[in-house]
Amino acid sequence: MSDDGWLDGPGPGRARQARLVSLLYAPDDVAARSRRIYNAVIEQSAQIHAGDFKVVGVDDLQLLFRLYDREFFRERLAEMLAEDRAYPMGFRLSKRLTRAAGQTIRQIRRVKAGGKVVDDVEYEISVSTTLLYSTFQHVEREVIVGGLVCRDRLEALQRIMEHELLHLAEFLGWGRSNCSADNFHMLSRRIFAHEGVTHDLVTPREQAAAAYNVRVGDVVAFEIDGARRHGRVNRITRRATVLVESPQGEPFTDGRRYLTFYVPLPLLRKVGG
Repeated sequence: MSDDGWLDGPGPGRARQARLVSLLYAPDDVAARSRRIYNAVIEQSAQIHAGDFKVVGVDDLQLLFRLYDREFFRERLAEMLAEDRAYPMGFRLSKRLTRAAGQTIRQIRRVKAGGKVVDDVEYEISVSTTLLYSTFQHVEREVIVGGLVCRDRLEALQRIMEHELLHLAEFLGWGRSNCSADNFHMLSRRIFAHEGVTHDLVTPREQAAAAYNVRVGDVVAFEIDGARRHGRVNRITRRATVLVESPQGEPFTDGRRYLTFYVPLPLLRKVGG
């Protein structure tokens, strides 16, 4: 049994940890491997034909997994997932992720199999299409993911996937993952030459300000069901949450009542200012 309580062999433990820690690439080698993946995606994807692509599919995430597992992990991720009876793993594109660029989860359920109770493990990687599509559009600024400058949307997607694959590797090797901890930082430097672990993609708030001159707190006008309404922007994600004062509305902490509307940003018109 390993020091962290896991049995050696299949499952998280020292054997897997050693296989992952042994991976080491020089920065120039990382850049060359990453560029091969970039070119392979453009060549093989049904949706992505340029760096600043307009559409991405779940099959593109699956393709990236296979390419990265081959180029950087020597196909060890697929092997470990198969050992956990969790291959193929799940991938998802999320409109609801508006702060995190990606998310990797590990779920364990106790199930009966062959007359005994065993762990059923599932892994899933999600990527935020909201943040991905907001980036390299309207807002002109440097985009940094994993401490590295991204020149286009595909490079940003690659850096996001690299980060999430490191989470997956930690789950497979250690049974837990934390991108704020030293172990994650060590793996990110050794495998991908990352210089950081944070994502600085363009947020919906930034895009709303640049493209529509709308910010949280602004008074806006919009039309819905043939009626023109005025309200104040309370939140911005994929749409703006607009509070319209009304006796029929819900009470808020300021003592007033508001109706809540979720309005696409192009339909808003800023009032004054």
